[in-house]
Amino acid sequence: MQLAGFAPAFTLSLGDSEYARKPPIGIVSVVRGHFKKQSISAILTRIIMKTKNNMRKFGLSFLLMVIAFNCYAIDGLLIKTIDYTFKEKWSNTVSSSIPAITTCDTVFKKQYFFITAIAAGYDLDNKDISNVQYSIKVTKPDNSIYFSQENLPLVNKKISNKNNLQMSDAILKICFENNDAFGKYKIEIEIIDKISGKSKRINSDITLAPLPTFNQEQVKDDNAFSKWLGRYYENPNPTKALAYYVYYSQSKISDNESSFWPVFSLFNEIVKNNSYLLPQILDCYKTQDLKTKIYLLYLLTYSNVGTNDFFNSLEGNEKDTYLKIKDTPLKDIYGDITESSQLDMLWGTFMANGGYQPILKLIQTLDYSKYQGDLDKFKKSKQTSEDRQKALNNAIYTSLVWSLTSNCKQHELVKEYCDWAVEFENLSSVQKDELKKILNDKKEKTTP
Repeated sequence: MQLAGFAPAFTLSLGDSEYARKPPIGIVSVVRGHFKKQSISAILTRIIMKTKNNMRKFGLSFLLMVIAFNCYAIDGLLIKTIDYTFKEKWSNTVSSSIPAITTCDTVFKKQYFFITAIAAGYDLDNKDISNVQYSIKVTKPDNSIYFSQENLPLVNKKISNKNNLQMSDAILKICFENNDAFGKYKIEIEIIDKISGKSKRINSDITLAPLPTFNQEQVKDDNAFSKWLGRYYENPNPTKALAYYVYYSQSKISDNESSFWPVFSLFNEIVKNNSYLLPQILDCYKTQDLKTKIYLLYLLTYSNVGTNDFFNSLEGNEKDTYLKIKDTPLKDIYGDITESSQLDMLWGTFMANGGYQPILKLIQTLDYSKYQGDLDKFKKSKQTSEDRQKALNNAIYTSLVWSLTSNCKQHELVKEYCDWAVEFENLSSVQKDELKKILNDKKEKTTP
């Protein structure tokens, strides 16, 4: 086992009212794989066929747990997820929203997953300060103790509304090692309210399985590829990604050069955050034609998961291609935006991880509103490199406004991030005004 401690570190600098959940309906629901932030009232468990917010059905029976918390007793939830941006979904959306947090039941050796806890029904001292901790124990398939840890902080701060749910910042980042046994590992946490002296035990499990080969997943057609691509962040499954990437490299979709950067950025984000996929990629590489191998070389190089031994073994056209890729730096999507392709790469990154950071960078680029009109001015200018860049920035701004407006309509999470940013993010006055226009445009067009 590799235990990476608490990761990532999220500081609740703006107070509990922004990060705690203060939802309109008194329940917390978990749809086997999808956690909704809501509040509290009775405990029910039922099995239903359900998807969240008209999400496409995956042919599975989803478990909806409607948990109500007795206001006189500590209660909570255990979160286990491979979603490394789950804390952003919790912290960077307004408290009345319901973003999904995908939980996991199965992981593979060297794959990182995260465990944390959510508390409700906790007491406060006479200064309105909470003091809730949790402990964790993981048991091997043979029932011996795998690891345990106690006194992890869950909620320890001044609380303005104790009916709000609180997620712990003590996030355990874990991966199983090559010598760990396959099978089912039991997870038990105990949430302890130091103020009331009450506690709550929660049990779950996670299965360590062999890594499947990439060709166990078959991509039916371009429509299936597009659907998978557009909603990957809602139900991430890294082990299937390679099959879709190979399909893309061999399909007519890849003939459109403008599609490369957004699509590649999605797969690059997946692979660089899931380096355990390397054996799967290397096995796949051996049997592919040169075109597909070139696509895989892009992925192995820019994701930084490729090994020196592999690259040194390349010969001929493969070696030449690798060296050219290696000598061409990948565009920095979080630096200065000078090309429209960087916007596509930011959207591709968001589609991979559902994170707040790519959306924030897009919002910050709304400062490019100052370049409005420079495209027309370029025709009458001396057409210097500066004039050309200003004209390009005008085009970038136009594309940016269109893409933010469109994706706020198509992706609930994008809209939720934008709602949070306009209220709490440290934006410039121009960024905030431009974002308000986009959000108001969505409201006007969706109001009957």
